Amino acid sequence: MTPRRDVLALASALVLCACGPATPEPRPSFASPGEGFVGASSGTQFERYFPLVHGNLWHYETTSDDGERGMLLVRARRTSAFEGALVTPTGSRRVSFTSEGIALLDRSAYVLRGPLVVGTSWTGEHGGRARIEAVGLRVTVPAGSFDGCIVTVEDRGGDVPMRYTTTFCPDVGITALDVEARMAHERAELRSYGPPVNLGPEGTSFSSTP
Repeated sequence: MTPRRDVLALASALVLCACGPATPEPRPSFASPGEGFVGASSGTQFERYFPLVHGNLWHYETTSDDGERGMLLVRARRTSAFEGALVTPTGSRRVSFTSEGIALLDRSAYVLRGPLVVGTSWTGEHGGRARIEAVGLRVTVPAGSFDGCIVTVEDRGGDVPMRYTTTFCPDVGITALDVEARMAHERAELRSYGPPVNLGPEGTSFSSTP
């Protein structure tokens, strides 16, 4: 897999197993058949760093060492208080919020796991060992500056060693993704996020923030 494909896969795979919230959540309203739940919340501390708000969009700028630039659009689909999916042009990935962290539904791996302190480690979504590298950081990307961010690093060995670095910011989600493979490096930075804004009769939509 090339670094560019890994950036796309990483963005579509930001995910997580299931436990109840500390307090009962109000029943969310159903947007419409086949769409998703509006106002759903798991009540876990991890959701603040991975806010899966139904219909929201995250728009990323991607760059590579060879100067190639691109764009990546990720859309949230919330299917219940504890589960949902991220949808990208390459497909969708189902996620679940638990009392332990954010887990992938299709494997025994986590995107983010507690306690949210430097040194916490777990099996990452790419099969390597992931860890929390930093907490409480201020991060600046095209979408703006954000405080209290968490940075995780996953190292995967094998014939083609890879390093995945993900930055999670409160109430925003993933603001930056880095994929390194030998001499190659790809980066995706958040450009905008939020509910879609429809432009024109064709229904073309973009995220509204900033």
